[in-house]
Amino acid sequence: MSDSSPIPYRFMPIPYEFFSEAFVEDYIMMRFVVCMMRRISPYPKSIPLKNNYKHLSLNSFEFMYGRKNFSKEAGISEKNARTRLNQLIGLGYVEEVVSKKASSYTVYRLAVDSFCQISGQLHGQEMEQQKGQTTGHKRKTKTKENKDIKGAFNDTRKVDSVKVDSEPLSKKQKEDLIVLQAYLEVNNLRIYEPSLTRWVCKYDINRITSNLMLLAFRKDSIKKHEAWMEVALRENYSQKNTHIQINREYIKKFKETKKWEDIKITKAYCTHLSSGKDYQFNLPPENFSRMIMECFEQYCEE
Repeated sequence: MSDSSPIPYRFMPIPYEFFSEAFVEDYIMMRFVVCMMRRISPYPKSIPLKNNYKHLSLNSFEFMYGRKNFSKEAGISEKNARTRLNQLIGLGYVEEVVSKKASSYTVYRLAVDSFCQISGQLHGQEMEQQKGQTTGHKRKTKTKENKDIKGAFNDTRKVDSVKVDSEPLSKKQKEDLIVLQAYLEVNNLRIYEPSLTRWVCKYDINRITSNLMLLAFRKDSIKKHEAWMEVALRENYSQKNTHIQINREYIKKFKETKKWEDIKITKAYCTHLSSGKDYQFNLPPENFSRMIMECFEQYCEE
């Protein structure tokens, strides 16, 4: 057989960013990533919808996410699929395509960032090679450089979507970063400095510290501290947690004071039994108290 004969084998490349220890140890996340990469193409394509009567046009690096079909294909639960998707969005690896009619997402920015980093490194190597002689020793040196580059890609702390924030830190932000790093060390929270730096640039310091305190309180039940914080900061878990505590105490006192036995209190919400209306505790306290008062006036003061 000639050496130039094609190898009858197909394979699916997965970006180096997903080979960090945190990703590889999370087999559910890896199932999600593999399923996602199967659906992604570097070329535009059209996929059928609703029994082939309609089609969805996808651009390069886009994929459609339907929670039932996607979770079944990945071999994970719908809840786990949604959680991993939110984590990847929080980490900046996946973005929602808001203009599509169906639920579709893209890894385009991840692809572009990685390509720019690779092409920049290769350009630097070519310039360096042109300056020296093309000897066997030079080729060995280049081989060593390539291995170093490969090692850098395997460590996601160096492959950084965080470098999008290229603005230098202000004096106040540098001081905040030092304080946050000390807090991480004292509480044994596993978060890398590049992510912490990006958060300092993006969010108010009070929002970061309050969510870090919530993480420290729950850290034993949370496996991926950094991924959890990405979602917590975006959704502002600490504020919602504060709302839950305030509203829960409010309805307990209101029920006791008004002797309102027709209200049932659970961990996350309360229910007016006669009307079947639920009132979530994560609502802003002023909205929650107003809705409770309206319910009481409507059903108990007639």
